[in-house]
Amino acid sequence: MNIAILGFGTVGQGIYRVLEDRRSALEGQCGQELCVKRILVRDLQKDRGAFSASSLPLTDSFKEILDDDSIEVVFEVMSDGPQGTEYVRQMLARGKHVISANKAAIAGAFFELQETARAAGVHFRFEAAAAGGIPLIDPLGKIRHLNTISYLGGIINSSTNYILSELSLEKPRDEVFAEALTLGVLEDDPTNDVEGYDARRKIAILASMILAQEINEMDIPTIGISRLSEEDFVWAGSEKRRLKLIAAMRQDDAFYQLSVLPTALPETDSLANVGGIMNQVQLKGDIIGSLVFSGTGGGMLSTAHGLWTDFLDVICSRPGYYSNVGKIKADHSMERIAEFYLREAGKSPGEIKKISVKEALNLNNKGFTIIEIA
Repeated sequence: MNIAILGFGTVGQGIYRVLEDRRSALEGQCGQELCVKRILVRDLQKDRGAFSASSLPLTDSFKEILDDDSIEVVFEVMSDGPQGTEYVRQMLARGKHVISANKAAIAGAFFELQETARAAGVHFRFEAAAAGGIPLIDPLGKIRHLNTISYLGGIINSSTNYILSELSLEKPRDEVFAEALTLGVLEDDPTNDVEGYDARRKIAILASMILAQEINEMDIPTIGISRLSEEDFVWAGSEKRRLKLIAAMRQDDAFYQLSVLPTALPETDSLANVGGIMNQVQLKGDIIGSLVFSGTGGGMLSTAHGLWTDFLDVICSRPGYYSNVGKIKADHSMERIAEFYLREAGKSPGEIKKISVKEALNLNNKGFTIIEIA
């Protein structure tokens, strides 16, 4: 079986490495040899680290992969959202199974890509797009049929969790960010992580699955961690709380609420004790009760592991799809009332007020540091 990989950064290299390390097991499940026929990259001359570029089937032509009918399965792990969406759409339409970890591409066209895959009768899978190596998408796809899920939320960005964990130990901010870059936990441009955009895309995907309706990620109230300073961690410690970036979805019979917000959690809360690059997602269903999904949220091998588990489903099961049912619940994200710690720029200490999420975002736009109190 011929496969292709779109993108050969950290995750793309992880896909290749897992295949080399577990080739016998994967081919045993597949019943045939697996061949990486093409790897799409932007720069053919770029150094590929531990891999010799001359030994890799690199190409800078997407059309070469698209037009190759012998390629049956494509791993799409690019960082470009709009281009990723277009590439996935074209590959599905050509009858290729697609396995993606590109949350920007998926969140931006969730149901459109589902319908394209359905029309072609192929798999479109994305287990690694929401929580890296944690098995979350697949079980959630089943749980949602049997339960009304009133809450799903937690830590779904490894980079910010690592940073917040280290800053809570009173380490200097510059040192923590430098360590995160060196360890590969943080991208050279950390904007998507520290401003909460990565977590926003992930919760948009999860909410689309649960609510079965279009979710525009830009409508999700989002505040990142870039404004948090030493005094905020001191305040949290004095209150026996820890700061985490929490992405959450709440719903009842009439409306839903989404958010991505810095949150002060009691030290006794299980989420407060999720450190480093670990992730944890909590779910509440009316039949199953409370569930917790926990594990390594990002990184080369854990994300690649999630992608290869999708591959095993591609070769062993029939395609399944998510539908937009057309029953639209109202978005009350901005109306949610909660307690917030508010600190004006350059001033200390902050104050605690019970206000709406909309008011909190307005204050954030005025330069205030905003932390929800759970």
